[in-house]
Formats: sequence, structure tokens, C-alpha cells
Amino acid sequence: MFHRHRKHVHRFDAFMRSKGPAEVLYGAVVSGAVLAVTSAHVETGESVVLSTAVVAVTYWLAHVYAEAIGGRFEDKDHSTGHRLRHALQNNLGVLYGSAAPLLAFVVVRLFGEDVSTAAIRALLFTVVLLMGSAAVAAGKAGARGWKLVGETAVAGGFGLVVILLKIVQH
Repeated sequence: MFHRHRKHVHRFDAFMRSKGPAEVLYGAVVSGAVLAVTSAHVETGESVVLSTAVVAVTYWLAHVYAEAIGGRFEDKDHSTGHRLRHALQNNLGVLYGSAAPLLAFVVVRLFGEDVSTAAIRALLFTVVLLMGSAAVAAGKAGARGWKLVGETAVAGGFGLVVILLKIVQH
């Protein structure tokens, strides 16, 4: 049992030290943008969830495909099938990140809010996620004071662009 736990911790640590955080952020931004657009044009929360989930999975599959096929130019030793299996197993960060805004939307809807309010709150959650990630990354890189604030603000500004997308679409 303990060995299995260590294996998962090692996998998570390797994920966070590689491209994992970037993939999570990609997924969160894509999911947030789709949520912003779909929530402005549909009346039901189910439509927003379905549309966002379908686009998130499609984006993930495109990411997997691009890595598997694109990487084949550099990796002549492994077949496309091998590279595809590897990419499917090692690109889950996009799905994890996509789930965050979607889950926030679902939770807010469960508390009885309408589609538009739930979308805005989910997008605000996404902004906080982006800012928190930027702050942690900048802090780990040694940024302090105004540099830390600046890097965090840039991430927040990027997230606010997604909210602006929602406002413009509505």
C-alpha cells in the first residue's frame, strides 16, 4: 500500500516538474473561454457543461495527436501507436485544467444560480486559479515584491480577457 502511494507521489511530482502545470493552465483557459462563449448563447446549464466538456476533450485529443505525430519527426525509434499511447497517458493535465472551471460552474449552478451568474463566478474562479499559479511559479523562481505582484497581475489580466469575452458575447 505504501509503495503504491509513493509511486503516485512520484508520478505527480514528475508531472509538476515537467509540462504538467502548463497543460493544466492551457486546459483552464480553453475551458474558461468556451464556458464564456457558450453561456452567453444558451439557456440551460446542461448545454454549457456539454459544450464545454466536448470542446475540452477535443482540445485534449488534438494536443495528444499533435504530440504523438509531431514528435515522430524527432523520435524515429518508436512507432506512432507507441507514441500515441504515451501521449494519451502523459497529457492528462489539459483535462485536469479543463475540469476546474467546469466544476466551478456546476457547483455554483447547484446552489441555484442562473447560467450567466454561474458562468461569471466560474470565470472568476479561473482568474484566481491563473493568478495563484502565476504567483506560485514566480515565487518559486525567486520573484519578490513588485516583481511577484507584476507577474501575478499579468496572469490575472489574461484571465480577465476571458471574462471580457463573456461580457462582449452577452
